[in-house]
Amino acid sequence: MSKYTDRITNYHRGKPLFGDHTDLSTRPLTDTSVSIKGLVSAFDIDEAVGVQLDALGEWIGRSRIVSQPIAGVYFSFDNDGLGWDQGMWQGPYDPGLGFTSLSDDTYRIVLKAKIAIKNWDGQNDSLPPILETALEGSGLKMQIVDNQDMTISVCVFLETDISLVSQELIAAIKQGYLTVKAAGLWAGDIQIPSILTQSVGTKFFGFDMDNEFIVGFDDGAWGVTR
Repeated sequence: MSKYTDRITNYHRGKPLFGDHTDLSTRPLTDTSVSIKGLVSAFDIDEAVGVQLDALGEWIGRSRIVSQPIAGVYFSFDNDGLGWDQGMWQGPYDPGLGFTSLSDDTYRIVLKAKIAIKNWDGQNDSLPPILETALEGSGLKMQIVDNQDMTISVCVFLETDISLVSQELIAAIKQGYLTVKAAGLWAGDIQIPSILTQSVGTKFFGFDMDNEFIVGFDDGAWGVTR
C-alpha cells in the first residue's frame, strides 16, 4: 500500500474497494518518488556501476574506451599478476590482443582523476591531494615532477606488492589517463622502482635525500621505465 492510503479517513477506511482504488491511483506517484530518490546514489561516483558510470563519464568528459588495447591483463594460470583476483576476464567481444573497455573499478579511478584535474589550479603544491584522492585504495601512489623544461616525469610508487595491484590500472596510467599536467607540457615515460616487493622497499634510490619517495643505500631502488 502507498503512503496515501494511510491518510484515508475513518469513514472510508473500512471500505476495501475505496482503499484499493486509492492505492491503485497513488502507487505510481510513490514509486516515482522512490525511483527519483534512488538516482542520487545510482549516479554517485563511488556507487555507480555499468551504464550509470558511463553516463557520469559523458558528463565528466572521459570515455570508458581506451585509445589503445590493454594487453597482458587477461586472467591466466602460471603467470604472475594474472591469477585469481588479479587478471581480467576476457569478454565475448574483447579482442585477443587486449581489451579496450575499462572495468568499473579502474574507470572510477580515472573519472576521479579527471574531476580532480578539472579543479586543479595549476600549482605544483596542490597536486599531491589530487593524486591521493584519485588513487585512494588502489595500492599505488604517484608523484609528478616538473622538470622545468616543459616536460614532466611521472613516478609511481607501490603501497603493496605488485601482484596485488591492478595491471589494468597500471596500463591506464601508462596511457596517460591519470597524468595531471598543464597545457603544452610533455609527459614522459612512467617510472617505478625496480624492487616491487613492499617488504623489501619500493622507493627510488637517491643521494642526500630521505623521504617517502627517495632513500639511500640498502632501501632505495633504481627506477625502471614501464
